[in-house]
Amino acid sequence: MENNSYSDSKENGKKVWKTLQNQWGEVLGFFGSMINSIVCYFKKNFVAALILAILFGAIGFAISYLQKPSYHAEMTVSYAHLEKKIYADMLYKLDQLIQNKQYVELADVLDLSLEEAKNLKNIDSKNIHYQPLIKDISTEKVPFYIIVDVYDNSILDTLEKKLIAFLSSSEFVQERLKLNASNFEKEAAYLKSQIDFAEKLKAQTLQIIDLDPEMLEKLEQINNQQYANFKQLRDIESAMQFNQNIELLDGFVAHSPSPINRHIKYMLLGIIAGILLRMIWPVFKK
Repeated sequence: MENNSYSDSKENGKKVWKTLQNQWGEVLGFFGSMINSIVCYFKKNFVAALILAILFGAIGFAISYLQKPSYHAEMTVSYAHLEKKIYADMLYKLDQLIQNKQYVELADVLDLSLEEAKNLKNIDSKNIHYQPLIKDISTEKVPFYIIVDVYDNSILDTLEKKLIAFLSSSEFVQERLKLNASNFEKEAAYLKSQIDFAEKLKAQTLQIIDLDPEMLEKLEQINNQQYANFKQLRDIESAMQFNQNIELLDGFVAHSPSPINRHIKYMLLGIIAGILLRMIWPVFKK
């Protein structure tokens, strides 16, 4: 009984294996037939595809060659107020004006001449990790990059200043800078009065012929406080000199990308377009 069951199982296994072999044979036959058809099609249309590939590759090269050369530049800035996402949005809006060829509006916003505005190709921004700044919603105040492509690198110095002014043009930022300046001036005036008062106090103390140890200790304390006030005044006067929202850390340095890579890219795109056109041509012919 057990031998019969084993024989039946063995036979069923052979049948299943044979069925699988037949199915795999059909699948492989299908793909083999399809690949063979493609190979035959290419053989039949090789000359036409080659001609179109060469033709469209040449067109791609011509388009690349005739393109106006551009210059790439980056600058690094830090900021004191608002968030970097806001600055990314402001720069994105400038780039939209460029892409839509709204050069009059762009020139007005950046206070550029119309000719200078037309020499802008694009404006972008990246965070410190060189990721799109417009997607960065973090609140840490770290520097970011402003990236531009221009057709005339002689405008970069002007563009550098205009972009910094544009990013600081917010009414909120301007009011905050005015408030900072007012506070700095008041604090500086107070420290100067304290330094003058300490100087007068020391002069009066030194007129005393016999100074006891307690008076000498107080005189030293006055002198130390006067020096501390002087250092604080120096820091405030430095802050007054740099009371700005956007501070330039590293300016634009233009460099022109190699045209060879661009030519190869356009040629390959043209070749691919030519081959695809030949492949789908029978569909349009019908």
